[in-house]
This record gives sequence, C-alpha cells and structure tokens, in this order.
Amino acid sequence: MREMSHPHLPSHLTRLAQRYGRIYTLRCGNSRDLVSGGGCSVSLGDYSQPWRAQRRLVHGALQRCSHTALHSTIQRQALLLREESQVLIGYNGSAVDLSEDFTVAASNVITMLMFEKEYDKESAELQRLHSCLNKIVSLWGSPWISALDSFPLLRKLPNRPFSRLLEEVARRDDIIGTLLKEFKLTDTHLHMATVDLLIGGTETTAAWLNWAVAFLLHRPQVQSRVYEEMCEVLEDRYPTYSDRYRLPILSALISEVLRMRPVAPLAVPHRALRDSSIAGYFIPKDTVIIPNLFGAHHDPAVWSEPYSFRPERFLEAGGGCARSLLAFGGGARLCLGEAVAKMELFLFTAYLLRDFQFVSCGKEASLPDLMGEASVVLKVKSYQVIAVPRPDGPNQDRAEDHRTHQN
Repeated sequence: MREMSHPHLPSHLTRLAQRYGRIYTLRCGNSRDLVSGGGCSVSLGDYSQPWRAQRRLVHGALQRCSHTALHSTIQRQALLLREESQVLIGYNGSAVDLSEDFTVAASNVITMLMFEKEYDKESAELQRLHSCLNKIVSLWGSPWISALDSFPLLRKLPNRPFSRLLEEVARRDDIIGTLLKEFKLTDTHLHMATVDLLIGGTETTAAWLNWAVAFLLHRPQVQSRVYEEMCEVLEDRYPTYSDRYRLPILSALISEVLRMRPVAPLAVPHRALRDSSIAGYFIPKDTVIIPNLFGAHHDPAVWSEPYSFRPERFLEAGGGCARSLLAFGGGARLCLGEAVAKMELFLFTAYLLRDFQFVSCGKEASLPDLMGEASVVLKVKSYQVIAVPRPDGPNQDRAEDHRTHQN
C-alpha cells in the first residue's frame, strides 16, 4: 500500500524496476499486483464476453467515422484556436496558461463527433462537464481509491475521497444522461462508452498539447526546425494529415513527447484469467498486471539518454525506435481512440506551430516544470507562455480549401 501511494507513482515504479528488475510483484493485503516496466466501462471493465462485444461496437463506430468529417472537425478546432475572436491571437502577446483552451479544443472534437455540439470556453454546460471530469480523473488516481481494489472492506469504512468520487460520478452521469436524452438514447453501455470517449478524448489530448509546448519552451530550436520544415514542404498552405510522411521532424517531435510523457503512464490494469507466465515469471490466476508505460519509455536498455528530450532520436537509424513506442498501450486494451488521437496530435501541433512561436516569459525560472503531476493522466504543472503570431502564416483562403489536399 505504501508503494502505491507515492505522489509520482510512474517514476517511483520505474525506480523500483531499476532495483528489482523489469518485472516485479507488489503485495497489497491478499492481492498480488505485478508491475511490468518493459513493455460496464470499455476502458476499465472486466475482460468478458459483454465487454468484448461493447468494445467491438465502439471501435467499429470510430472506424466508420468518415476520415473527411474527422479531419474537418479537428481542422476547425485548430483554426478556432488561432482566430482573433477566439483564443491565441486575442491574447495579444500576453503570458497565459493555455491548458483550458487546449481542453476546450480537444473536447469539441469529441462532442462534435458524438453530439454535433460545439462549445465556447464560457459555456456553462462545458464548464460543468470539464469540472466534473477533472475531479474524477484527479480522485481516480488517489491511493485511497486504488486501495479499494486490494482491500474491498474499506468500502464500508468512512473514506472522504471515495465519497467525493461517487458524488462526481453522479454529477457526471446526470450531465451525460441529459446529452444522451436529446438523442433519445438511454442504454447503460452506451452511457459508459460516452463517458470513456469524453474522458479519454479530452483529458489526454489536452494534457499532451500542454506537454508539447512545455518541452518546446525548453528546446526552442526544435520549434524552429519544425516551422522551417513546414515552410519548405507546404509553402503557403496548412498541413493535412496525409502530409505526415513528408514532415518527419514534426512527426519525430510528436513521438518524442509521447515517449517522454505518456499521458496515461500506467496503462489500464490487466487481470490474469488463468495461471500464465511473462518473460519466464509465473503469474498466478487473478494477479493484477500494471503495465508501466512510463518505465518502458525510459528504459536505458531500449532508449539512449532516456531522460533527455531528443526528437532527433526518431530520425536516426530509419526511425526504428518508433517500434518501441507504447504510448497507446497494447493488446486487447489498446486505446480505442488511437487513430483519432494521432490525427488530433498531428493537426493541432502542426497548426499551432505553423501560426505561432511559443516563447517563455523571459526568465529561466519561468520555464515549465517537466516532472508533472501524476494521476490517472500525467499532466504538466500549470505554467504561462506567450504565443507570438507568425508574420507570414498560411493563406487563409487556402486553409478553407484544404480539403482538396486530403486523402
């Protein structure tokens, strides 16, 4: 229990792996939690026939989502981040915290795909939803919540974090229920699938964008290289997702931020359905396996200088190390929205760096803290940044007509 209550659990489990090996066991009461550092909810439900059926339905729906519709939705949100009446240009060079703006943009992609609803930052409905989801994610990572899996009897004892979590879940269900009723949809499985997509598609994407800007403030020359590459390859137009193979420096930046700070650093726990083995280690039935993606991404046996931010590593040796990137998990629990997330990360990053140069507030002490705050989602600590508009941004008419460049 003490080991699992560390304030930055992914880093702590990674240090334990350096002491005990890549695969080791933690005992919490009568339960066994195996940590692997080398490699009715869709995301958290038990592996079962109903779970597999629900996952297939959600995955199929995402796959059937039109590439053009998804691309246009993300492109619109990326452009709205730029517009004077909306976000970055309107700040007029002031130092600001962009986390809420990134959250709104990422959330609107999901709500547009699911409900055809778009919100602005001042929307009371959006504020209620985000406040609720933020509190759930924060409480979810509390050791007082994690302990309930190992010590079920604790559910019968006073537990303020657990009580608060139940309160926020009730608020969440009320908000989601209202949205679904507009479409005359009330199925419980559909309700939970909606919750998974909203949390997974909003919190993680917004957290990643904040990490990307934070790392670029520490290495501004990378930002310059990405911008120069886009100017050379794209000339006066905005990028499309099909341009990703022509923009290797941008793609390397995205991969390196995913490696350095996987936003879900501890993948969804797995439970062994039968006696099994991993890398020669015996795994008894019902053992909980915790894949430590953060540890896998900082393994010196796989990555040279694992704690250094070096996007160029993905440009070396034919980019072979991309095969060791596990940012979206793997196996049956592979992130449902991987394809959507990859398009979001590419387009949001490309549009932001094509239109703006991100600079620190002038003092070295003002650079973001890169350790972050670890919960279910690994988030950078709040920081301020100045978004300076590029004087020679792409032609806006070409941006509106960019669909002609899509595949």
